[in-house]
Amino acid sequence: MRMKSYAALCALFCAAIASAQGSRSAPHAPAMGPDQLQAPAQQQPEPPRAANRIQAQTRLITIDVVVTDSHGAPIKGLKKEDFQIFEEHNRPQDIAQFEFIDHAASATPNPAMAPSPTRFSNELTADRSVAPTVLLMDALNTDINNQMVVRQHMLSLLKTVPPTTPIAVMSLSHVLHIVQSFSTDPKILRAAIDRSMRAVPIEANPEDDAGSASNQQLDFNGGQVTQVVQALQQFEAMEYEAQMSIRVDETADAMLQIAKYLGGYTGRKNLIWFSEAFPIWIAPNADLSGGPFGNAFAGSASYNDKVKKAAEALTDARVAVYPVDAKGLAVDQLYSTAQDPHINQQNPGAGFGAQIQRQNGQHIDAQATMDALSESTGGRTCKNTNDLSGCVQSALNDGMTYYELSYYPEGIAWDGQFHKITVKTTQHGARLAYRRGYFANDAQKVASRENPEDMLKDACRDPLPSTGISLAVEPVETGAGVASAQPGQTRYLLTISPKTLSFEPQDGQRRVSLQMAICEFDPTGNSFQFFPRDLSRPVPDDLYKAWEDRGFRNIFDYGAKAEDKRVRFAVLDVPSGEVGTVDVPAHPTQFASVPGPVVSGAPGTLASAGAAPPAPSAGRPAPPATRTIVTKLKFTGANGSVSSLDWQGQSVVYTGNLAVGDGARALFKGMFNGKFHCDSGKLVPDGASSSATPSLQFAFHTATGGVAIVDLSGEAPAYSGTFPVDDSARPFFDYLWKLSHCQEP
Repeated sequence: MRMKSYAALCALFCAAIASAQGSRSAPHAPAMGPDQLQAPAQQQPEPPRAANRIQAQTRLITIDVVVTDSHGAPIKGLKKEDFQIFEEHNRPQDIAQFEFIDHAASATPNPAMAPSPTRFSNELTADRSVAPTVLLMDALNTDINNQMVVRQHMLSLLKTVPPTTPIAVMSLSHVLHIVQSFSTDPKILRAAIDRSMRAVPIEANPEDDAGSASNQQLDFNGGQVTQVVQALQQFEAMEYEAQMSIRVDETADAMLQIAKYLGGYTGRKNLIWFSEAFPIWIAPNADLSGGPFGNAFAGSASYNDKVKKAAEALTDARVAVYPVDAKGLAVDQLYSTAQDPHINQQNPGAGFGAQIQRQNGQHIDAQATMDALSESTGGRTCKNTNDLSGCVQSALNDGMTYYELSYYPEGIAWDGQFHKITVKTTQHGARLAYRRGYFANDAQKVASRENPEDMLKDACRDPLPSTGISLAVEPVETGAGVASAQPGQTRYLLTISPKTLSFEPQDGQRRVSLQMAICEFDPTGNSFQFFPRDLSRPVPDDLYKAWEDRGFRNIFDYGAKAEDKRVRFAVLDVPSGEVGTVDVPAHPTQFASVPGPVVSGAPGTLASAGAAPPAPSAGRPAPPATRTIVTKLKFTGANGSVSSLDWQGQSVVYTGNLAVGDGARALFKGMFNGKFHCDSGKLVPDGASSSATPSLQFAFHTATGGVAIVDLSGEAPAYSGTFPVDDSARPFFDYLWKLSHCQEP
């Protein structure tokens, strides 16, 4: 608050003083210290926000335990019997699974992390060798000068990080940004670090701000000066606390979003939080205890509950937080240039001693916030040191070597409450770092209380992708074995990992309950149009096996507005409530080829006979059209002969006057031409460096859920599924088998 508001404030508070009768008593509030993690009894917790939903994924609770000696070196060679797990005050839990993780002994470069210009995914590579790490530059709570110091340390760190370490870079201002998704490329990460800094105005404590109204020289008679100053201080303290609460809320929400984002990835994850943080509480001001406007508790607050909520969510997602104090080795405030000798000496608490005590206390309270997050999640706080890159390296080392303990909790109610965990070891002198608890959620009960459409909309509102369901989206090219999309539309291939889906029994087979939506964001990225789709269906055994190999695939056509830039695909597994999202360009410039047995048509070669998508309504983009269920392929010869491979009825049939050999060549060309060629009697990929293999299994789906599977990978065509391949079509597949095995007649 600056000089321009001084006259108005004086008029307000002087009038209030003139009418004040007697003194006001301060509201009762318990004295609290920065080491307390429970909120005051009279404070009501905030209602949970839908966008911050964190759910336990399994009743098998896994704890990553970092064991080090007094010098910080990892202790190896411990056995299961060297550990004990206690939950609340119960007896020791039985350790069901035990594993020593030593990535440092087997780390090798991971080429799977190389970015693809056409594939957009929320997945991490399955064979990553170290814990994925997020570097969070907290501009919301950190001065820009200290951000610049942090940047130098982060750049130095990248020179020594093992090439197997997947790192993402995020930045927090008033919203959370992914500056760079997970990458192992140092050049990409260096550029992301340069983009992570942001200058965000940070409200100064008005008691130490020479420009605040309460620190101006006042011209009143007698005791009125003290009363005016106290009234101004009380107002400024309340305003400062309101600003601080906004910062705390935005920081805590960012932590919840990161927990949700990383929670879908298995194993341990690291969050390295570069920040000056915020104080875990704002202490009462004893200098305001007297006078008609004296209220020592005006502007005081505790943020323990919000810190605790964020810590619990990160803990449940197996994210270890490593706060790094961006102030580094801070000098004693006695020698700080922040001290201002010109602050109003009529202001209680304006002296040097009070300033030093206050600012040192704020720094300690901010470090208490860091300690609360790190201790709860199994990380460590880096403070009072200028070796910031060394702190980060220590965090990465923790993710290389640790013990993984799992147990099934006994005698608890799955009521959504947070349960504390204690781990002990018989190893003398060992130091343990581990998560301090979990949420006892029954995922199906939680999911059953939610509206699927609301959950998908929440997933589209989230600033970060959701990873509860693994999926990938690729804009696909048309015209080379794939039918063209409607004019003005882009064709996308959606692939969902079945390992992250719930399959429920139904009539002797499986069924998947899956909801999906496409959300198109306006140019500002603040609002979106929402187009839901139901992907639920029965899953016969043969189809389930095919999904295990290649994933659950669907092709969607979507026509976005010319001015819009981003489209988000969101998928919800209804029984578990897990969600996966991926952002893709609304108007991509690079396209992939459709892999595997996703069969569509192409003019002059193959033509799909599926239903056309609905016509777009005036003034809005065309809704997405599902194009996976193709039920007829048409082949046209150079002489005008036409035949079809048709599975609209009860079997796959081949009809028409085009020879089966010509039809088989057309399908073979559409599927493999330009990707594979014959060499030494087998199909090999084009390009010497490619390791791709041709997919020789074809799945033909009907609109009612049936499937016929033709497998050409063996010694002869093999047929399976819920409906047969007619005798008229078997010569077609015999010929296609010969083409696929480089035995063309």
